[in-house]
Amino acid sequence: MYLWNRLMEPNPARFADAGPAMADAVNHVNEVSAYQFNLWAVVLGRAGFGVSALCPDFGPFSDEMAARGMEDDVFRDKVSVVGACMQGVPEDSLWQVVHSVGDWPGPPAVIANAIWRPIQGSNLLDNVAWAMEMTSYVGEAFGARSVVCTGGPGTALSVRVYNGYDSVADWQERTAAVAADAGWQDRMQAVTAIADGSTLDTGLIRRIV
Repeated sequence: MYLWNRLMEPNPARFADAGPAMADAVNHVNEVSAYQFNLWAVVLGRAGFGVSALCPDFGPFSDEMAARGMEDDVFRDKVSVVGACMQGVPEDSLWQVVHSVGDWPGPPAVIANAIWRPIQGSNLLDNVAWAMEMTSYVGEAFGARSVVCTGGPGTALSVRVYNGYDSVADWQERTAAVAADAGWQDRMQAVTAIADGSTLDTGLIRRIV
């Protein structure tokens, strides 16, 4: 399974317009697409919006998006409205899902996200193995929902872990409980030997669509 992401940064002068415009565009895509797209807004981290979708194979997924951009006039009009609210160009990434823990009946309301790269002298597989063991431990001990991904083009040699929550309050409560756990603390200490802390990027996002 693959996770596709598109990150966009709003123009501060059009920030209030960006969310509704993006929601309108994503809702239209969900009416005509074979895939389910979600829209996210940053709660903690660099202000912005993200669109994501899961796909079993990136080829057909990419072909569908390209066809929509060429043939769907309604979609293009909505994208033009979105584009007027943004600054810079979107940043796309593709991640391969390699491990999943917990029950995922659908996209969660809130996601906590962490991305990092291996430290020099370490390797990606060591970091992936650590992430898989850590998420399995937290899942068994605290009932956490977690996914481990590895980066594709543009994010090569990166590891991504995201955890799903029912609300921001749920995130806060569960995070505090996990952080007080000795097993979690020991594992976090161990990862410093293989992960490059200077590349760590974390954030909290809320689902809009």
